[in-house]
This record gives sequence, C-alpha cells and structure tokens, in this order.
Amino acid sequence: MFNDLLGNNEDNNQSTENQNHDDNMYHETEFDPETLHGTHYDVADFDAEVERRIDAELARRGETNVSKDERANWHFNIRRTLYQEWTGADSDQTVRWEHANSMKNTGIATSGYLNEEKATTDNPLLEPIHGISLRDYAGIAMKMTQGVSEEEIFKAMGIDKTIWDEVNTAWPNRMAQDTTYSITVLYGQYFADGIQNPKLLALQANVSEGGNANLEKLKNDVYFYHELTGARQAAYEYGLDGAQWILDNFGINLADFQSVAMQHMTARNKDWNSEDILHYNNYQQEKQAEYAAKFAAEQGGNLADDVEF
Repeated sequence: MFNDLLGNNEDNNQSTENQNHDDNMYHETEFDPETLHGTHYDVADFDAEVERRIDAELARRGETNVSKDERANWHFNIRRTLYQEWTGADSDQTVRWEHANSMKNTGIATSGYLNEEKATTDNPLLEPIHGISLRDYAGIAMKMTQGVSEEEIFKAMGIDKTIWDEVNTAWPNRMAQDTTYSITVLYGQYFADGIQNPKLLALQANVSEGGNANLEKLKNDVYFYHELTGARQAAYEYGLDGAQWILDNFGINLADFQSVAMQHMTARNKDWNSEDILHYNNYQQEKQAEYAAKFAAEQGGNLADDVEF
C-alpha cells in the first residue's frame, strides 16, 4: 500500500513538473498578433503535422476511407492538442487562438477576429444595394431604433420607402445566404463601431443628459452592463418590454444598448478569460433575480406565491 501511495505521489509530482513546464513555456512563447500561432514555428509545418497525426490515427484504427466531413471532425481535438503542445498555451489562450483562426479552420467568422478588408474583397454579397452599404444599413437601423423618423433618414440618405423596403429585405437575405456568417459578423461589428456615415451622424436622436451619462457608464462599467442586461431579461420574463423599460428608467435606447452589447461581446472574444466570463455571468444572474423579485412585487407577487402544497 505504501509503495502504491509513493508511486502515486511520484506520478503527481511528475504531473506537476510537466504542468509547470507547460506554464513556463506558455509565458515564454511569443504569439503572432493576427493568427495567435507561436512565432517559433511555421504555420504550414503546424498544419502538416495535424494532417500527419490524423493520418496516423486513422491508420491505427484501420479507418482509411473516411469522408471529408468525418475527417474534419478529427481536426478539432488534434489541432487543439498540437497547439497546446507546441506553445504550452492554457485553455483560454487556446480558445482565443481558435477564434482567431475560425474562418480558416471552420469556415465560420467570429466577432472581433474578422478582417474587414479581407472579408469585403471580391465578395459579391457585400456589394451595396441601391447604394446602401452594409455599414450604412447598420447605421440606418441604429437611427431608426434611436427614434429618428424614417422620413428624416430617407431624406438624408436620398432614398424613399420603396427603396428602403427592398434594401431591408435584400440585406437580411444575403445574411441568410452567407454560410460563413461574415455578413452577420460584419453587421455586428459595424453596430459596435457606431454610426460612421456623416449624413446619419447629422440626425440627432432625442437622448437626455442622464441617458448619455448612463450610456457612457454602460460602455465602461462591465458590472453595470451585466446588471442592465439581467434587468432587461427579467422585465421580458414579467411581460414588460425590456428595451422600453431600459429607455424609461436609464434613458438608453435599444440601438445604443445593442451597440454596447456588441462591444462587450467583441472584447470578451478577443480577451477570452473563462474565470471572468463565469464571474460576470453569475453576477448577471444575481441581478436578474433581484429585478425579477422587484417586478414580481410590483405585480402583486408571483402567481405561485399563493399556491400551497
């Protein structure tokens, strides 16, 4: 028994040494700022090693005639394992690396990592519709949600209701056609960037001084953002218009709220930290429960409160 325990301790010590080695390697590794691959190896060599390992594993299993889709399923774990072996990266760094290479590895874009120039070059789905680019389309949607009238927006952009209806049908259709989700991700990034078109910037939404202050707080205070996100969700659950409740009580319209939400989501993707994500999610749930109790009290309590078992 003693020898068994001693052996386990030796295994544990070895495991700790290996972990410390991996941690040190991670901290010493330099990463390419765009791909997040280690700069000490060539990406082509990395890709070739992934394929070699897949071939070896399939041969070991006697599976030589796998489909393209089946082979793609092998890539995820083998690619991830190799990345951690070659860089010593922890799980959070690995997730960031996967986000950075999602277009290459899965064909699906990730918010915060989509290169706008590459995505828009020679992409017919991103050609303007009646002169309205995707960025302009996002800006128009923001202005409408901010409460600016359609007439003012159409006049500023030089379009009419008929043109807008076509534009407002065509862009969502293109998003639905795009299997890479690049258009949807770009739309979200443009929403996060805020309105850029000077014609739209000239159209001022009716926002109170308090609303502007709360909006700035929403951008810069992550706790405040998660509190209001929880409050909005609780409002919806109690039959209230959550977006209208935020506007009535904090002066923040839906477009600005969604814009800030995209900013926080992009920042989370680019600096993925599982502990922080769990912490803020728990905080949001706590706040949602607090606001749910508030709404329940305002409505005379939950219906279930009067039920005896």
